[in-house]
Amino acid sequence: MGWLLFDDRRNLPVYIWFTMAAMGGLMTLTEAIQSALELVAQDDIDGALRAFDRIEASVPGDATVLRLRAQTYLKVGQYAEAARILFGLVRADPKVDPIFDLVWALVHARAYVDIVGVCAEYKHVIAGDKRFLAALGMAQTALGRYQDALATLSQAREVLPRDFYVRHNLSIALLHLGRHEEAVEVFSELLPDWDGSAPDGVTLERLDAISVGYDDNELHNYFSDRLLRLYQGHFPARRMRRVLEMGTGTGLLASKLPASTTSVTGIERSPGMLAQARARKVYDTLIEGEMPGGLASIEGPFETILSSCVLYYFADLEPFFREASRLTEPGGVFVFSVDPLCDPREVAATVPGEYAHSRSYLRRLATEAGFREVAMEIDRHRGPPGFWCAFKRG
Repeated sequence: MGWLLFDDRRNLPVYIWFTMAAMGGLMTLTEAIQSALELVAQDDIDGALRAFDRIEASVPGDATVLRLRAQTYLKVGQYAEAARILFGLVRADPKVDPIFDLVWALVHARAYVDIVGVCAEYKHVIAGDKRFLAALGMAQTALGRYQDALATLSQAREVLPRDFYVRHNLSIALLHLGRHEEAVEVFSELLPDWDGSAPDGVTLERLDAISVGYDDNELHNYFSDRLLRLYQGHFPARRMRRVLEMGTGTGLLASKLPASTTSVTGIERSPGMLAQARARKVYDTLIEGEMPGGLASIEGPFETILSSCVLYYFADLEPFFREASRLTEPGGVFVFSVDPLCDPREVAATVPGEYAHSRSYLRRLATEAGFREVAMEIDRHRGPPGFWCAFKRG
């Protein structure tokens, strides 16, 4: 059966042969495109792409059809293929909307150099279009061009005052420019206060998946190095000996502990993480269990408790301070990191299952548990700023 397709602009009939009887009959170009888009809306992506193939055979190089195909690739996460098509369209006829689609594809492909390049090359076309600011600022931040990112994201913040990712990236730029308190303020400003509920956090399946290649991630190595740097900076003459690690991950932190360490106990809920931690052979005791409840089964005393980039998964940190007080000997230290929140607030949600905590909240819990503050430093945490905290018992 044939499908007679009319090009609305030239009114020339073109035959497209196909095998799907349901799509037979006379169709205009507009109707054919609409039919393909209906398949996209039904998530029949393969069917939609076949429909675009037939349309393109009749009107090769048609910009509208090519852009719709690219948007279909965007919908299903084929960002490189979408970018390939859109680069061609933009070079042939630079218009604002296809350029925006291209930048959107490049954002998802994490092609940050290309984003900056496209925005620079077509600056005269996109000038005044505020949609590009967030993507350009993110790319500048990722490339370490923090002064440029600050300027771009400050503009984006004015036009997108409620955009989480604009503030997320702006906080990173401010942090790297040494404006630490401003970075914390920007990061925490839009976060809603914790409502007392406990939505599910990261799943075991997700943690197990993250464990694959975990040690190859520069950020994960940074977590461990930064926590040890905090400890060594504030306790330079103290020899680390009996250590408890809350949330071992793959054992990366424990593998970096100084030679003075005499015993290491760890607790972790992910079997995938635990398998790698065991393989390192640096722990004397490893416990598979949830926190904070699983801490009750551990017997001390320890002279050091460490938790690197773990406690942001928990809204209520009172049980952790209570257990740290029970498990540390007099003079013992509790060293950890959290996502930051401005005083006088206490706890806020960053995303479902992840939380930020204020210094006033941490100080209150520490005092109630018998700890005194040694340090709370603002530094890079999971990209944006965090509080790197050291407390001493007694």
